[in-house]
Amino acid sequence: MSYPNHLLSNDQLLEVFNLTHTATAVHVGETAVIQAANDAMLRIWGKNRSVIGKSLEDALPELKGQPFIGMFRKVWLEGLVISGKDTAADLMIDGKLQTFYFDFEYRAIKNDAGKTICILHTAIDVSERVLRQEAVERALEKEEALQREQTLNEELAATVEELATTNEELVATNEELQETQETLHVLNNELELRVVERFNQLSESEKRFRTMAEGTDIFIAVGDESGNAIYFNKPWTELTGRSMKDLLAFAWIDLVHPEDRDGYLNIYLSALAEQKPFTGEFRILTKKGDYRWLLANGPPRFHADGSFAGYISSCVDITERKLMEIERQNLNKLVEASSEFIGLAGLDMSIQYLNPVALRKLGWSSFTKRTILDCVFPEDRSIAEELLPGILQKNNFRKEIRFWNEKTGNPFWIEWNGFAIKNEETDDVIAIATVSSDITERKLYEKELQDINAEMTAANEELAQTHDDLIQYTNKLADSEVKLRQAIETGRMGTWSIDPKTLEVTMSAFVKELLGLPLDEPATMDSIIKAVNPDYHDMLKSALENALKDHSPSDSEYPINHLITGEEKWVRATGRVFVDQHGNATEYSGLFIDITEQKLDELRKNDFIGMVSHELKTPLTAINGFVQVLQRKAKKDEDNYAVIALDKAHSQIRKMTTMINGFLNVSRLESGKLLIEKTNFKLDDLLKETIEETYISQSSHQIILNETCSVEINADRDKIGNVISNLISNGLKYSDNGTRIEVSCKLHDTEVEIKIKDEGIGIKPDDIDKLFERYYRVKGNHTISGFGIGLYLSAEIIERHNGRIWAESEEGKGSTFHFTLPLS
Repeated sequence: MSYPNHLLSNDQLLEVFNLTHTATAVHVGETAVIQAANDAMLRIWGKNRSVIGKSLEDALPELKGQPFIGMFRKVWLEGLVISGKDTAADLMIDGKLQTFYFDFEYRAIKNDAGKTICILHTAIDVSERVLRQEAVERALEKEEALQREQTLNEELAATVEELATTNEELVATNEELQETQETLHVLNNELELRVVERFNQLSESEKRFRTMAEGTDIFIAVGDESGNAIYFNKPWTELTGRSMKDLLAFAWIDLVHPEDRDGYLNIYLSALAEQKPFTGEFRILTKKGDYRWLLANGPPRFHADGSFAGYISSCVDITERKLMEIERQNLNKLVEASSEFIGLAGLDMSIQYLNPVALRKLGWSSFTKRTILDCVFPEDRSIAEELLPGILQKNNFRKEIRFWNEKTGNPFWIEWNGFAIKNEETDDVIAIATVSSDITERKLYEKELQDINAEMTAANEELAQTHDDLIQYTNKLADSEVKLRQAIETGRMGTWSIDPKTLEVTMSAFVKELLGLPLDEPATMDSIIKAVNPDYHDMLKSALENALKDHSPSDSEYPINHLITGEEKWVRATGRVFVDQHGNATEYSGLFIDITEQKLDELRKNDFIGMVSHELKTPLTAINGFVQVLQRKAKKDEDNYAVIALDKAHSQIRKMTTMINGFLNVSRLESGKLLIEKTNFKLDDLLKETIEETYISQSSHQIILNETCSVEINADRDKIGNVISNLISNGLKYSDNGTRIEVSCKLHDTEVEIKIKDEGIGIKPDDIDKLFERYYRVKGNHTISGFGIGLYLSAEIIERHNGRIWAESEEGKGSTFHFTLPLS
């Protein structure tokens, strides 16, 4: 069976709603104002659609004094579901108050917040079933009365026999009792006639019951006190295609749908155990091979002495109603699952319904107290205000317009299809509906095409002019290529290229000479690797893999040894991947630069810095000693001015010492002489010592250590202490007096993370990624002393411990520096 690939419109939904055989209405408010009612419900009420919009009491005055108005109010206020079976109701039909019987349900429908928004009212007129059941019950009562009379007659017959025996004995002993015997004989004859008459009446009653049961289209079955079936009427045999004998052998239970069998059987057996009425729905297999839905109702029956006699159950075919319910549920599911923007609004533009996709696109949690204009992007609302009034004149519209997501503030394009929902009887517009598709992607594509067309137009206009320039450029290209090669060779550079598929290497003569490779033979990857210092093999292999896999550029420096002379030189290799129109790598190529002189200059510079820093430490140590002696003397002489001046001098000496130590460490680091000497120590002890040393020299801030760092690590204790001290000092330097510096740790599976958080001025996003570069200083803060080597040294120390270091910050709210150390 195939299904249409679009949902039913609201008009079609209302048509289905009106055509359903199940009487259905929707009410709102405590007074049960009638919002909607299908034709089946109007027929039950005996009213036309003029009752729509009235309260239930105004529409049906005869319900005053009956319990239904109070039930509606209770369902609305408490959000309940109230239902009933075989419930009597007095209704005014054609000017006459008549009693009908209904199976009904009042169900509160709630929104996402749990508030009742309407009451769904369904009803089934079961008056005929109830009256038939009452007729059956009356027939059973007559049958039971006849059974009681039969029992009485049997007792009387036994009495007559006893009297006859006594009479014979009396005749033998006293002839005077002859008259009495004759009288008893007459009485006996009369009693026998009465028994025959009652038996005939009982047979006639059973015959009438069977005649009635066989003549109805209701499925009637009779069961005894043990639960075994003793009778099925003709509709049962016609529906199932089974004989009475097969059905009486309990084969009927095998005809129940497997999904319904256990549930219905439990209902029946539970009622049988308590001798109570039962009601249930189930599907039964027909002789055609399909299933029909039956609604079973079974009141118990009793003997004349009040003992349980079994059940007389009646079933009605509710297949059409069930199929309509299932179809409606499926339709609702399709609407809920639709990717279209589906909504319904009243004539005042207030939204009555939005499907989940619409709510998600709008960023709404609910459509309560929302209007159609709330959906429209503010810049497009004037368009909507022009379109919407036309709906009231039955002018449907289709317009491309922007709605928007309130959470993100971003608009999205939809093809807005607006159409009117009409009252079938009056043809008046009663609501506004929309089923619209998201066309954002298409609109963006159209905008992109427009931009491309504009660019193409401009390009075409320039093409003629460019043609002459291109000819001139082509003529100069050969000369430029020659000059480029000359410039490369003059700058002690060469070119190289690798085929991504074959890994075949092509090099200029300069590169081959630098490596010591034969000029007249092709270069191989193995021969190139042999010339590179072994410590850098993994780095080059990783750079090649990343370039071929992710097309990432490379720029690396490493030492090489001439394959013939063994002379060591430093080179810089830069490269990038070139791709075709499909994104496939076609070439990995770049420059090979001799930077030996540059490296030697750096080494000489580092040696000079190291030498100067080392030489400065000797006089600085002497100055520090003299200042300390003067500090003690000034304190002894109580010379406050001298004490303050010498404290400031001591502070500056300490800063200069830290700066010189930093330069020495940079020099050692870049010359490969910065050694890492690892030992086992407790991290919390190191943190406490560092904080205490900081308090001795700095008392203007509050430094807090969170007790979470009780772990032993293997690292260079002094250098890790320098990292912690440097990060705390930075926090003090860039934070106002009286603020807090928080130090904490967090244990992970294989590492410990240390965090140092301040409440300082913060760092701009542009500076975050450059903080750990050598000699880098944050822009705008050059009034604070420093050469930008502290964080650089800290990063290098942490990297040599196989850890990580990074920073997080927000301007004006402080910074947090993190670094990790492995636990093993």
